[in-house]
Amino acid sequence: MIEYTYSPEIAEADRPVILESRIYKDWLEASQKKFVVNKVHFASVDFLRKGRQPLFIKLAATATLPDGRPVHGIVLVRGNAVGVLVVLRCEGKKYLLLVRQPRFAIGEQASLEIPAGILDWTGDYRKVALSELEEEAQVKAEDSELIDLMDFWYRGKSDGFAASCGLLDERIRLYAIERDVTPEQLKAMDGRDQEYTEEIEWIKTVVMPYEEAAHEFVDGKNLIALFLYERWLRENSES
Repeated sequence: MIEYTYSPEIAEADRPVILESRIYKDWLEASQKKFVVNKVHFASVDFLRKGRQPLFIKLAATATLPDGRPVHGIVLVRGNAVGVLVVLRCEGKKYLLLVRQPRFAIGEQASLEIPAGILDWTGDYRKVALSELEEEAQVKAEDSELIDLMDFWYRGKSDGFAASCGLLDERIRLYAIERDVTPEQLKAMDGRDQEYTEEIEWIKTVVMPYEEAAHEFVDGKNLIALFLYERWLRENSES
């Protein structure tokens, strides 16, 4: 039995909502497979702007390895996510379709990233990947176009890579799609603006030459997606 405590700022009415949230239940289930969790203190919770579903849960757990050795227990629970590397081929050259958006945490007004988003309540990675492509990059794609870079690399052993394994529970599942486009289509994809005031997102698409984009990447998921895509290309060209 886990002993739960809450910081005073967390309303009593929100406590059962936190315990029953998908992101918390998924984190706890995964944790209890490898660790003994005795206590959980909820320090703070941020909710989605629509409804009362937890978006981020900061907690401090008292937990041990099965042999009794204690482990660091501070966790920011946010659930899993998806990202899609969009590779465009035009007149013999390769480009990447990316998005720029403000990232306050790293002090960037226009962080360069692949289209990505948090896994929703359905738990359907592929569906969310296609939805984020359409929402952020304004690209409509079919499920058959998705190249599952996680299945390629991990052979079904993992849902995704850990973004920051010392603090975040998040694993990001990465995909790629390839498109042949005309110069006119390539130009039309560049510089599109999307504003989502409910989610506080201000997004602009950007098309960049493949190699040039790679040297500007700071976001870890971009680099890992590119690395895995290159490996996927190598294996498929060899076969």
